[in-house]
Amino acid sequence: MRITKFGRLQVIVYTAVISLELAFQCNASGYICDDHIVMHEEAQEVALYASKLLNPVDPKYKYPALLEDNQLFGIENRNIFVVPFKNHISIRNGGKPGSDRVVIDDEGNFLGVMMIVDNEAGAVPTYKKCTKFLTYNELSLDLNVDNVYQNSGFACGSNFLPADIESEMIRKCRELEKFSPKYGLFFQFLRRKDINFADNKFWFKHVIEKDYNIHGTKQAAVYRVEFSSTCRLIQIKPAVRNASIKPACIEVWTMKPSVGITSINPSMNIKNQNQESSETYLCNNVTFRMVNLRNYLSRIHSLQGTAPATNTEGVLIRQNGNLILWPILSPEKRNQRSGQSTMFAMGFDNENNFSGLYYISAKNLARIGYKVCPHEDYLRSSLVKMISTENDGRTRIFFS
Repeated sequence: MRITKFGRLQVIVYTAVISLELAFQCNASGYICDDHIVMHEEAQEVALYASKLLNPVDPKYKYPALLEDNQLFGIENRNIFVVPFKNHISIRNGGKPGSDRVVIDDEGNFLGVMMIVDNEAGAVPTYKKCTKFLTYNELSLDLNVDNVYQNSGFACGSNFLPADIESEMIRKCRELEKFSPKYGLFFQFLRRKDINFADNKFWFKHVIEKDYNIHGTKQAAVYRVEFSSTCRLIQIKPAVRNASIKPACIEVWTMKPSVGITSINPSMNIKNQNQESSETYLCNNVTFRMVNLRNYLSRIHSLQGTAPATNTEGVLIRQNGNLILWPILSPEKRNQRSGQSTMFAMGFDNENNFSGLYYISAKNLARIGYKVCPHEDYLRSSLVKMISTENDGRTRIFFS
């Protein structure tokens, strides 16, 4: 296949952008999830805990859950999973999951942080990636900061204040320039605008609706925005009356968007990618993308050389003598309690031929066996076609 000069340029630019993003991922201080801050070290701790839940898989629990759109993290041939950031230790015992999710790959490696963007609509949540950020001291000295990064706001513990708070400060300060401190109108203006003056600096209060630093409450957070007479921001800190000293908020920086690049991936055939992504398989009211089932097959194949009791896909289940089942994880569903879910497994015969997708209700696990999902011939033929296309017509594994 011929690659045009423009196509080669796309490859070069796309590779550069991916390299920069990977470097940024390694050095990330944390993640902005709407109005919430998730620190990188805390997310890694959750990922480490979640990785242990993959070995072995216990599909009767809601988490870890399969993240269907692995393209969000630039991964095509491996499945990735989500686990709640909030209450991750107690999540299997009824803890509320919140809206933030830590993302890991099938080997338990930390990939990033996402958040649920729709609160109630649909049986399966819709996610978006949280934005990685750096603090000023962690910006790369080898890069042109002004061209690569932008100031996005302030991290105040677990609360995020967007950068427009500085614009509000400048607007208030500019209005002060109309008055002379020698006259009473100046102080009248301060009172009218709720601006305070003390110790040769000005400050005003900024209120956000929810304080993520106080767990289990819906209490608002109040911050003190301090600035000089020359309209220079001095600091933002919690407005507290008790004796404890709260640290000031930290300025955070994010990568500027790469215009025209984020939608370009020259290594993929976009038409085929969209067709593949649209292929789904429904079983017991749970929908799987065909590409995820393909990835499960590939993962099982790569693990067959390891001992069944120690592989990361779980302990093998033998049923009816000629059926071997590998448990897999399904996508996250709303209002689904642990112990009440549907469990799924990939089925094989004794000669390692793939026989279909199987399911069972977690509450019936001790009484009845797994049932094969309907239209297993369609599933087999679709996976044969997909694997054959990717391997130049060869379907060596799992298909006789």
